Amino acid sequence: MRPRISTLAGRVRRWARPVRVRLTLLATLLVAVTVTVAAGAVLVALYRSAGYSADVATTARARQIEDIARSDGVGALDESVLTPGRHVDIVQVVDGDGRVIVSGQRYPSGSLGPALLPGGSDRITGVRAGPDGTRYRVSFIGVSTPDAGPVTVEVGADETRLYSRVLFLGALSAVVIPFVVLGAALLAYYVIGRALTPVRDIRRQVDEISGGDLNQRVPVPDTGDEIATLAVTMNAMLDRIDTARSEQMRFVNDASHELNSPLTTLVGLLDLSRTTHRPIDPETVETVMMPEALRLQGMVADLLFLARADENGVPLRVADVDLDEVVAADVARLEALGGRVVTAHIVAARVRGDEEKLARALRNITENAVRHADGSIDVTMTVRDGRVSVVVSDDGPGIHESDRERVLERFVRLDATRERARGGSGLGLAIVTEIVRAHDGHVTVAGASSGGAAVGFELPLQTWADQPPET
Repeated sequence: MRPRISTLAGRVRRWARPVRVRLTLLATLLVAVTVTVAAGAVLVALYRSAGYSADVATTARARQIEDIARSDGVGALDESVLTPGRHVDIVQVVDGDGRVIVSGQRYPSGSLGPALLPGGSDRITGVRAGPDGTRYRVSFIGVSTPDAGPVTVEVGADETRLYSRVLFLGALSAVVIPFVVLGAALLAYYVIGRALTPVRDIRRQVDEISGGDLNQRVPVPDTGDEIATLAVTMNAMLDRIDTARSEQMRFVNDASHELNSPLTTLVGLLDLSRTTHRPIDPETVETVMMPEALRLQGMVADLLFLARADENGVPLRVADVDLDEVVAADVARLEALGGRVVTAHIVAARVRGDEEKLARALRNITENAVRHADGSIDVTMTVRDGRVSVVVSDDGPGIHESDRERVLERFVRLDATRERARGGSGLGLAIVTEIVRAHDGHVTVAGASSGGAAVGFELPLQTWADQPPET
């Protein structure tokens, strides 16, 4: 028995899993509860209204009989006050022994309740009388009469007739409400289905897109509701995914091409040595193989750095860094290399950051300047508006304005053949961008007054008491 119940419960859960079914069930339940409660409230109101109307009618008739009997006696009661009327089905006067003295019925059935003292009153529901046991809602009033002594006036309303309309409406509600609920369920199922049609279209389109074609986009309904917002958000997400995928594919292709060049050179020389059974001469090792191996090593290190930056950001060992000392050390290195005239304007500036990473960023910029400079390099530091900038200028061919943003991307080389011959991989400025961004700064690329390129970066200053004035 239990396995059958478990299987049935599992089927019900699977059937009720779709959002359309669950929303329809919820809407149907709300309609059923609302209609049932409303119908119940109406029936209760009708029931109380009928009871109140009966009480008013029976009490009014009893008071009328009381007034006549008190002043003129029971014998003065005529048919006008004893005849049944609206909400009055039985009228009789009973003495203290429970005998019916006067009645509007041809065959009175006896007292309907206990005798009351003069001036007393009572009301009892569900009093059975007559041969068929009809239930009555009875009002009782005790009165003292001049001819019959103390008597009790009893006026009752037939509860079956009184509540017949309530019973009829209750039965009608029991028949109609299920059809109303069923109609509401069908309407809700249809409306919810229409409302979820854009969601199905989006799901179908996303399913097609997941097959690999990222050029497609999900349809955006013109409803202006949350579903339309969802479609717009998904299209924006697809744009980002498409861009990221394109950049990833380009990155992989560029990396493969760049790594293939030194590997081809090294493998070619090694294969030649294996084929000829002759060792590679030291000059070839020094002039060809070692530079290519070092280039390959540096490129792999740069790729690893960028990959880790993409995944977790650039890791920083943050401390106070005297940026002027970093710049002075790199200027000294450039002067030691020789071959270029190096000028520098250095001002004291302290920043919060990773000294090693900042030194690497500056070195990448100065090495880029060395590769392109014809004869001179200038390094200038400037402090202004709470920020410090370091700009490295050269007198080389410069960078065209349309290429100044693109040159910061990975594997971008404006003259690929010359860059490769000079040892450039197209990753140096991309690494600079990642490092500077991690320090809440930005990279600048402009034209130098000498006609070459002016590449640098700006960082926020770390203020301290002895910070020199801005220059």
